[in-house]
Amino acid sequence: DVGSFLADSRTGQFTTNAALPVQELDVDGYATVAEATAKKLVQNVQAVVNCNSATTGEDQCAAQFIKDLGGRAYRRPLTIEEEMRLKALYAVGKADSYAAGIRLVVEAVLQSPHFLYMVEPALDSGKKLRSLTGYEVATRLSYLLTGSMPDAELFAAARSGALNSVAGIKAAAERLMTLPKFVAQVGNFHTELLSVDTVTQNQIVTKPAAKKFDAALRATMVDEPRKFVEYVMKKGSGSIEELLTATYVLPTGGLVGTYGNPKIDADGRALMTDGSRSGLLTLASTQSVHPRIPTSSAAVNRGYMVRHEFLCETIPPPPGNVDFTPPANAAQLSAQELLREHQSNPTCKGCHTLMDSIGFGFENYDLVGAYRTKDDRGNTLDSSGDVVGLGDDGKFSNVREMTQKLGSSSQVRACMAKQWFRYALGRDPADKDSCTTQLFTEALSKGKGVLQDGLLALVVSDSFRFKGAQ
Repeated sequence: DVGSFLADSRTGQFTTNAALPVQELDVDGYATVAEATAKKLVQNVQAVVNCNSATTGEDQCAAQFIKDLGGRAYRRPLTIEEEMRLKALYAVGKADSYAAGIRLVVEAVLQSPHFLYMVEPALDSGKKLRSLTGYEVATRLSYLLTGSMPDAELFAAARSGALNSVAGIKAAAERLMTLPKFVAQVGNFHTELLSVDTVTQNQIVTKPAAKKFDAALRATMVDEPRKFVEYVMKKGSGSIEELLTATYVLPTGGLVGTYGNPKIDADGRALMTDGSRSGLLTLASTQSVHPRIPTSSAAVNRGYMVRHEFLCETIPPPPGNVDFTPPANAAQLSAQELLREHQSNPTCKGCHTLMDSIGFGFENYDLVGAYRTKDDRGNTLDSSGDVVGLGDDGKFSNVREMTQKLGSSSQVRACMAKQWFRYALGRDPADKDSCTTQLFTEALSKGKGVLQDGLLALVVSDSFRFKGAQ
């Protein structure tokens, strides 16, 4: 049970525990869970060790267990020093019993930084780069593409030296991309990118006036982008274009009603031919977390999300001299009309034109992502706008046109290269990483932008295969 652990920090939209120093509460939490786990495991110590101590001998069984457990937990062979330290710890516990010795080994391994972190030692003095070892590459590959530790085949590739070459890394990555865990990992990337992973956190996402926005619906919403991405990756093209423009949804539970109870096919897919849905950005779950709280300015939040997460542009906070005084005719204007008036304010225009002009495309979605044609006061909604920065091609008359422009945009594909870099390496790309992000972008620039092509470019890049100076 890891519920007591501190929440991970984030690099951009993505969770990581690399951005902050280890906290005392972290250490206490790891210790408590390690002790509880070890205590439970050794209730059947023979099954855990998988060695007949009566015939082989307790010390020999323990020695083999230390090698096996340590190798899997640290994702590499133990050093002689590490083996000796764990054997010494086992001996301390064995003074009480064989099970107690094994229990101390498990406790120690589960609290080791080599288990808890991807430990990649710093360079020798004076060197700028070093190649990652095969085991380090295996770990990076596995956690990026499957979200878990290397499997037996990947460990074998590391042991044989196959992961010391670009060809070997590419072959391993291509195999991992055929596994179900890869599809789940792509779904996790998009869930975090869109902040849908926060929808179940009542203290973050609050919609008190929405009676159907209950725990059951929230739980279904967390899974929605994962199911959608899974379909695109397994039965669709696996492309950025389809992710952003597909005219189908895969609703379950309360989401079926949110989508107007559409007809669902054998694949769990509902075709939305009325233009009400067009890709990830128009999923009810995405719209429900943008904005996180009830507001009449949803277009601002939604436009900011696209600008920041899909175009990788930074919008500065409002200046201190912002005039929040509404226009004289505010009472006669709808919320949408007020926002459009907002863009004529010279203090606000620069940033709000960038955000609101995109956000207007989402005006047909209410605060929980249901489609509508009129606002709460009965005013007809206008979903036309402009993805400012895309030139004359940026103007659109509805959300379908907008997502089509984003799906084919070179800027969106370049941004996705940066986002996947953050997800893969737990840090923002620096100037020295420009070749890596460029290779990723070039791979995505072909055709509809197949995601696997971009990821293959990433994992064979220098930024992925080498460790730089700290």
